[in-house]
Amino acid sequence: MKKLIAAITILLMFSSLVSSQYLFFSTLEGNIIVVSGDYREGTLTIVNSVDKDFQVVSYRRYYAVDENNREVSGIKLEIYKSTGELVSPGVLYTYWKAGETRTLRYKIYVNESVKPGKYTLFIVLWGFSGSGEISIITVPISLEVTDTPLIFKETVVQIKGRGALTFHVLNGETLEIHSTVYNLKNSPVFVKGSVYLERDGNQYLKKDIAVNLTPGENLVQANISIPYEFPSGHYKLIYTLTYSKGTYLFSKDFYISFGVDLVEISLEKTQIMEDESNTVYFTILSERVIPVNLSIEVYEANNEHIYNQTKEITLNKGSNIAKIHLPPLSPGNKKIIGKVSFGRMELDQASSSYDILAYPKIEKVSYQKLSLAPDKGQVKFLVEISNKNPHEIKGILSYSFFGTNGTILKGSRDLVLLPGDNEVEFTVEVPLGEIGYEISLESRGKEQKVNGKLKLELPSPTTTSSTQSSSSLTSSSTSSIPPKETSTKYYVIAIALLILLFLLLFGYYSKSKKPRRKRERPKPKRKSPLGKFRKPKSRRLKSIGSYPKNDQIFIISFL
Repeated sequence: MKKLIAAITILLMFSSLVSSQYLFFSTLEGNIIVVSGDYREGTLTIVNSVDKDFQVVSYRRYYAVDENNREVSGIKLEIYKSTGELVSPGVLYTYWKAGETRTLRYKIYVNESVKPGKYTLFIVLWGFSGSGEISIITVPISLEVTDTPLIFKETVVQIKGRGALTFHVLNGETLEIHSTVYNLKNSPVFVKGSVYLERDGNQYLKKDIAVNLTPGENLVQANISIPYEFPSGHYKLIYTLTYSKGTYLFSKDFYISFGVDLVEISLEKTQIMEDESNTVYFTILSERVIPVNLSIEVYEANNEHIYNQTKEITLNKGSNIAKIHLPPLSPGNKKIIGKVSFGRMELDQASSSYDILAYPKIEKVSYQKLSLAPDKGQVKFLVEISNKNPHEIKGILSYSFFGTNGTILKGSRDLVLLPGDNEVEFTVEVPLGEIGYEISLESRGKEQKVNGKLKLELPSPTTTSSTQSSSSLTSSSTSSIPPKETSTKYYVIAIALLILLFLLLFGYYSKSKKPRRKRERPKPKRKSPLGKFRKPKSRRLKSIGSYPKNDQIFIISFL
């Protein structure tokens, strides 16, 4: 009897299969990737995507096909209940309503013989409705077999402390490289690599990487610290990870700089006088808060270094204005070079120039007596003025003369002084006696004074003639007090001239005297038949001490 019931039951089942429906359920998951020679386990979410409720759903079998729908071997599927129990063909779910989802735990083994590629794994289920109707349910799963166990996902580069991903990196900052790598295998995978900066084919700041990647998701991190003295410029970050199946390469361009730029260097005045100071202004743009050194170098027109100064300041983020004071320097065109440095490293520099003007200077004052009258005299003054500037400069020359009763004479002249030496003449009439004078030169707000004295007096009668025959007398002064003149000097000169003249006349007189002939015995006289003959006497010159009248007049007038 039992055998009969079993046979009837099997017959009913087969009869039901003949009249069963073929249905397809979908999964919420996408592609499942499995490394050849390894396995993959996980959970699938299956959706009852048909309008039918099932009292019982049982697992029957699975199979895999390639892209050409040819069934392949070497792929093994294991299905587990939520309790972890392995399911062989048998009941998998109960009371599965339309639209509901059920989870399916799986483990897929792929043999090394399976070639990498796209495959489809079909899970076949039987669904029993409340009326006893059987449906054949197929759940297709996309399967990818690969021989590369690592999946390199996102790589991010950040600046430590700032966090922001930016193109501009500052010296002293650190680049942080974060890379996400997924290991598909169920065993660790060893990788090695490197990270460095590249410029013009050269590698800088290279660091090596070596790590074992565990199954699942891994975070690989590497850092590069940019030294303060590292040269500014454009660089490429190169990041590589290498393992037995291949190499991962990541690159990113960066611009590295110190972040401190000397935007401008300017001067308070571009033209000053030799006794004035000046101020240099630095306009600095900074991307960081950092102490720096400001320095100034001053050069002459011939590039001779004459002055330097350095000071330390702290820069804030944004625009900074700093200044350095320059002391009075020698006249001429000055070139200045301003520098911003950090330690021994120069960050930036700029240059400018300015002119230092020299005050015109009275180098010498001299005078010449032109004529003397019983109560006054005429004197010509010559003032020598130097202008050491390369261009014209204006000034005012003033003079004052003083006597015992106060100011005698005042005057002034407007001057345009050419580069180099200038001479200024003026003539004045002043009373006889001792006269003081003051000559001043005013230019560019500065005044220079030269003081002196002169004495005008009529010569004594004994020296009148010689004084009148003298053309001029000149006195000069390079200081504030001119040389003194007295009439005694002229008397001494006149007496010396008289003595010299007397000596000349005496010499002349001595040379003009002829020496006397020696007396000779007279020859005996011969008697002439014609009688006595008297030889005429030769005309003798006058004595040496006598001269023609006109010579005497010349001597007297000379005397």
